[in-house]
Amino acid sequence: MKLFQPGSRLETPYPTEDIYIYRDGHRLHYQVAGPPDAPALVLLHGIGGNVNWWQMNMPAFSRHFRTYALDLPGFGFSWRLRKPFSIDEGAAFLVGWLDFLGLEQVNLLGHSMGGHIAARFASRQPHRTSKLVLAAPSGLWVTTGQRLKWLRDMPRVSVPLSQTLSIATGTMRTDLLTLGLSLKAILADRGAAETLSALTVPTLLLWGGSDGVLPPVLGERALQLLQQAPARLEYIVGGTHNMMYDQAGEFNRQTLGFLLQETPVSGPVYRKSSG
Repeated sequence: MKLFQPGSRLETPYPTEDIYIYRDGHRLHYQVAGPPDAPALVLLHGIGGNVNWWQMNMPAFSRHFRTYALDLPGFGFSWRLRKPFSIDEGAAFLVGWLDFLGLEQVNLLGHSMGGHIAARFASRQPHRTSKLVLAAPSGLWVTTGQRLKWLRDMPRVSVPLSQTLSIATGTMRTDLLTLGLSLKAILADRGAAETLSALTVPTLLLWGGSDGVLPPVLGERALQLLQQAPARLEYIVGGTHNMMYDQAGEFNRQTLGFLLQETPVSGPVYRKSSG
């Protein structure tokens, strides 16, 4: 298996297409790249995000997978749902979109809120989920004291200006009502632990070693809940909450190594990445 060097941004022979579909008065935007006959990989961004958050990953992933990056409802260029947003609604929306595309089985990669939604989908639709990558999924929490201690002690990293601008642009494109409702949905959801405990599909947990939003200790807690799934946890040194951007090389290497591995690990495993 030939992978790229950390920090590089590969060109790909498969151009990224922007697609808009209109269903039931709702506009949905997504991007797709990769060989049409390759296995499907679906990318779900976090709160305030959009498809641009995957710009450092799409070229690498689309060399091996038919890769779909979705603007979730109310984010990017997708219109918001007419009903209140929730994690369950996000998972149900994903089912409908996959049905529309005729995708019976996919690999799923979700970041933060997208990981929350991806885990909920995979716990209820294991027959449609080949493998699952959860990048700092939301839903598990630390106390205020634990958070403050972590923010004081966590390793400091330099965030690229391009990452800051991309995140800011994504947030500005977000429907403000959706932004508030999705944050409320994350905080109100009480089923994250139960969801992780119910997962049975091969799962990779990725966490940034300098995540100031969801402290890395939550990775170990999530791994402990994954007792029914072949799973492992990888900490990416120097990675922030948006590790797929600031540590793209290592993030892509870990993700592709897991997705392309024919025989996943047989039980919960913890390793610390050196990226």
